[in-house]
Amino acid sequence: HQWRQPLQAIAGIIQNYEDAYEDGTLDMAYIEKHTDKIMDILTNMSRTIDDFRFFFKPNKLRENFNAKDIILKTITFLESSFKFNNIDVLLNLADDSIINGFQNEYSQVVLIILSNAKDELVERNIKDRKIDIVLKKVNDKCVFTISDNAGGITKEVMSKIFDPYFTTKEQGKGTGVGLYMAKMIIEKNMGGKLTARNTDNGAEFSIEI
Repeated sequence: HQWRQPLQAIAGIIQNYEDAYEDGTLDMAYIEKHTDKIMDILTNMSRTIDDFRFFFKPNKLRENFNAKDIILKTITFLESSFKFNNIDVLLNLADDSIINGFQNEYSQVVLIILSNAKDELVERNIKDRKIDIVLKKVNDKCVFTISDNAGGITKEVMSKIFDPYFTTKEQGKGTGVGLYMAKMIIEKNMGGKLTARNTDNGAEFSIEI
């Protein structure tokens, strides 16, 4: 997910250049706007390389960051994929959600969970596909939830979902390290809590820091 989704986002932007040219909307303002988007994605990918290089090093510097800003930026990596797969994304994000930790690692966790939700909706051929994204303050903690309507997770899978190398995807389509790494980032590196549960319509992942 850390590489595939950003690359797909860049591919989507490039494809849009051709559409804009045919529509007569390809001007310098359009080029500058979308080139800036590509540069932001490439910068994030470069930071991701550094994050993996220093993942297990204890001397990283924590910083305060606004979770809402990071979540919105991460969603841009998946915008074209959500649109292509007819997935409605519903946002309810609190403004005053300051977290102390590692913002790019937090972004990776958001990307992993959103990508999994998208994959489940598509693979199960769900109609009226929806992902609900909520960020709120509860006492002194920021609670972030991602919910889908893909039908939920079986009891057997739920018990193993955060295990390393466990995956329900076909061979070659997943390594099984995504959710394990996400849990490591949130709980070991940032001192938070990452959990999963079933709702009436699907699955919900919750990040509490």
